[in-house]
Amino acid sequence: MAVGANSYGSVAEVAALCKRYTTTGSFGESTNPTSTQVEKMIDRVSGIVNVLLAEAGFATPVSQADAKLALDDFVVNQVVQLVGAANSHGIYAPGSEALRKTTPGQIILKEATEFITQHAGGFAGLGATRTRDLTYGLACRTEDDAGKTIEPAFQRGMIGNAIVDWDEDG
Repeated sequence: MAVGANSYGSVAEVAALCKRYTTTGSFGESTNPTSTQVEKMIDRVSGIVNVLLAEAGFATPVSQADAKLALDDFVVNQVVQLVGAANSHGIYAPGSEALRKTTPGQIILKEATEFITQHAGGFAGLGATRTRDLTYGLACRTEDDAGKTIEPAFQRGMIGNAIVDWDEDG
């Protein structure tokens, strides 16, 4: 098995950050977790990231080089924490303070949401493909169920707002 095509990061990158759980620097079928389990962790965390990226309007997987590196780093670091938890170590380990009121999955979702929300402008600025505008789904009803025109609650000219035509001479 291999890491999915829509995933970020690699088993080798995870192994490089947690060598104490590997055999000679790489995960295998006798390590805890196994290489197959690490691949699944990468795929699952990447899946969460891709759902959130899609909600933000990005095409997934993100392929723009710098944005992808940032996403690779985020996923790898989350998976390193999961590998630690498999060995009763780190913030996701049983009994850790971080898990008193939540689960590793909820923590990853929260951190991924914050990461993508904070950096969506940067991803777009770097050229990551956006499949839809941020105003996607935003609509305004102009008629009620009977087909009668709905008048806006507030209109120009109300509340002392003078309408000025700046294109007129004078």
